[in-house]
Amino acid sequence: MSQPLRAIIFILHPNSRKMSTHTHHKTFTYLSLVAFTGSMILSCTAIAAREPQPERTDWFVKHGYGVFVHYLNKLQNNPEHVASLGKSTSWNDCVNEFNVELFADQMKETGAGYVIFTVLQRQQYMIAPNETFNRLTGYKTGEACASRDLIEELYQALHKRGIDLMLYFTGDSAIDDPKARAGLGISFPVQEDFVRKWSSVAAEYGKRYKDKVKGYWVDGSYDFIGYNDDLLGIFAEGLRAGYPERIIAFNPGVEMRAYSIHEDFTAGEWNSLDLLPPNGRFLDGEQWHILSFLGTSEGNIAASWGQPGTCKTKQELAEYIWNVNSHGGVVSIDVLLYRNGELDRSQLEVLKPLRQRIAALESFRYAWKEGKAIPANNIAWKKPAALKSNDGERTLIPSVGEVHAARCGNDGNRKTSAVGANDWAWTYEVDLLEPTLLAQIVVHFGSGYATDLELFVVDTQQKEVSLGRFTDQKGESLDVKFEPNKYRCIRVRSYQPSGPNQPGVQMSIAEVEAYAPSNSP
Repeated sequence: MSQPLRAIIFILHPNSRKMSTHTHHKTFTYLSLVAFTGSMILSCTAIAAREPQPERTDWFVKHGYGVFVHYLNKLQNNPEHVASLGKSTSWNDCVNEFNVELFADQMKETGAGYVIFTVLQRQQYMIAPNETFNRLTGYKTGEACASRDLIEELYQALHKRGIDLMLYFTGDSAIDDPKARAGLGISFPVQEDFVRKWSSVAAEYGKRYKDKVKGYWVDGSYDFIGYNDDLLGIFAEGLRAGYPERIIAFNPGVEMRAYSIHEDFTAGEWNSLDLLPPNGRFLDGEQWHILSFLGTSEGNIAASWGQPGTCKTKQELAEYIWNVNSHGGVVSIDVLLYRNGELDRSQLEVLKPLRQRIAALESFRYAWKEGKAIPANNIAWKKPAALKSNDGERTLIPSVGEVHAARCGNDGNRKTSAVGANDWAWTYEVDLLEPTLLAQIVVHFGSGYATDLELFVVDTQQKEVSLGRFTDQKGESLDVKFEPNKYRCIRVRSYQPSGPNQPGVQMSIAEVEAYAPSNSP
């Protein structure tokens, strides 16, 4: 959330495409990492896929989306940050000023199914009493841990509004505070003694709140500071104390991957709301989940955590969440929380209509059966769409922003078009949401077109089936009829143009249409 040690992290993660904005450790903390053995550096690999346990995260998936907030001494109690409303007091007084009813009312307005609320980050300041922390560090209640039990009050206020409570916790504890560092025995690489002490702090909260806290999103438990599955197992035991069904995600950085055998869902920290689950609900056995910010800031994208403003319009955000939910994923949206418990007004206004708009999008699912699509029986109309790299590994951002977003390629308007950015040759994908009997696909191009492309469908076994490769194209519409069969996805993959100054410029998709045998136009 604050600035990571980007240079060192890049050395340890040479294949990462983005650096973590939650990876927030100071330079002095990691100098010893340079002396780590090669085996430690090379340990940063994805875990093997395991059997999913859908029953653990069914409630999470049912919610579809939730809200994530940073509530920290360095934000809400820092007069230099807008979240503080210009005030600075003791941390205890700051927590006492928080209006849980106002906060819960606004969470209800957002339609959030759950809230992820920070307990601490880097500093010793925590939002509820913890005698284990006091005993280990020498602090008294009210000095570091607030005397007010904000966690309990948050639960009570949110629960009566039908909203679940989850917490943000960290694996590196209060590393910025010398007193806490000494008492907890923090050093790097982390040692089992520290992990057990810090886990006992988490366990006190877990035993107190039991099923009132449904899950943890855990930052600062990185493999490059010494965490491995043995240590994460110790930590997970503490985090699940009092409620074994509590779900956990350990954050590996700005990466979408399964990180530990001890977690239930992907932390999914990402610097934009654009990723989609590639193969349904689970990623290597874990529930697919993304966390990104709604706020905006100029210059440094990392600063958009806990910032005001909106990077998505109401409709853009609704369509993105619906798309993720349709693929089986869950979305957590970071917003700005003010000292008094109020959300940034512009963000609240974007969030308020989400549930209604998502429901409206869901109603499009069978519009083609009722002759209400555009054209009337077009199965592909308004279905979730994506801009993909040709290898399927990456979701592309739209060229020139939202004007060429994926939804523009099946919105029923041939004056709009979808174009992927950063790859000259790319793939347009439409997810029909369920295996559907198809017999015809029509592709209309925009101002740019593919001179060499291939049309694919994905069958019920998730196998890609080619309907033909088409070369020497001049931008005319493609109308392909085939033997009827059930398919889930449609993919239009361009091979040429593959660079600048080539005929066609770059493929743009004005409309993709799909028809059942009885409804071919």
